[in-house]
Amino acid sequence: MARQIDLKANTRTETGRGPMKRLRDKDVIPGVVYGGKEQALNIAMSRPELAEVLHDVKGGNVLINLQIAEAGTTKNRLTLIKEVQQHPVTDQLLHVDFYEVSATQKLRTSVPVKAVGEPAGAKEGGVLEFVMRELRVECSPKDLPESIDVNVEKLAIGESIQVGAVIAPPGVTLLDNKDQAIFTVAAPMAEEEVVVAPVEGAAAEPEVITAKKVEGEEGEEEEAEGKAEGKGKGKPAAAAKGEAKPAAGAAAKPGTKPADGKAEAKAPAGTGKPWAKAGAAPAAGAKPEGKKK
Repeated sequence: MARQIDLKANTRTETGRGPMKRLRDKDVIPGVVYGGKEQALNIAMSRPELAEVLHDVKGGNVLINLQIAEAGTTKNRLTLIKEVQQHPVTDQLLHVDFYEVSATQKLRTSVPVKAVGEPAGAKEGGVLEFVMRELRVECSPKDLPESIDVNVEKLAIGESIQVGAVIAPPGVTLLDNKDQAIFTVAAPMAEEEVVVAPVEGAAAEPEVITAKKVEGEEGEEEEAEGKAEGKGKGKPAAAAKGEAKPAAGAAAKPGTKPADGKAEAKAPAGTGKPWAKAGAAPAAGAKPEGKKK
């Protein structure tokens, strides 16, 4: 039989964001009761008392007997907690919904399912996975279980437990498909699946960095070689400028090449030949004159 917890509450007439905020500032939490034959009723509860009840029912179904005070009288309403609204950042309680049930009629709801024991496959490295966290059931309020325990000790790697294999508590009918898996033991992940991907990703990055460094070094070497060539080419020009120019009419020395861009040395007057002295070598590129007949 399901556990029952009593919780005191009062009716409220104010609604809206402003009145709700004022209630919370007074350490009072607003709520609502719906379902059953009666109309929905707005209620309010003490935050400390509600927090204690929620802590007690955590992880299982528990019937809440609301003791609602109204106009000097108290009326009991048997309920289940359907929804608890909390602030997304502070987890502060904001609102609670209660669903009224009849003690004489069957109800349909969801019940948490829990694994009992350690699977045999888990001892070999397998992992127990929850395919379903809850099971849908039909029963009377008095037979409502807090949770349904399932023994998983015999599960090997690759095996699973279906809904049809679960023995429901007395007075409880399971509504889920009998072929639906609840628990399964998955094989352990291969090491290469975990290690290889990071190693490949880590190796790719240094390769790119190294390539860039090599390209940079080659560029620097080429630039240095270009500068060296430029300096080498400039030196002869500088030397040419520093050389003594032959006097006017003087013949160039044998094997001497005139500087770039300079006119060839003139032959002495009256010779009619570019080179005056016998045996003097003609300048590079000069054509020898033919003998006159």
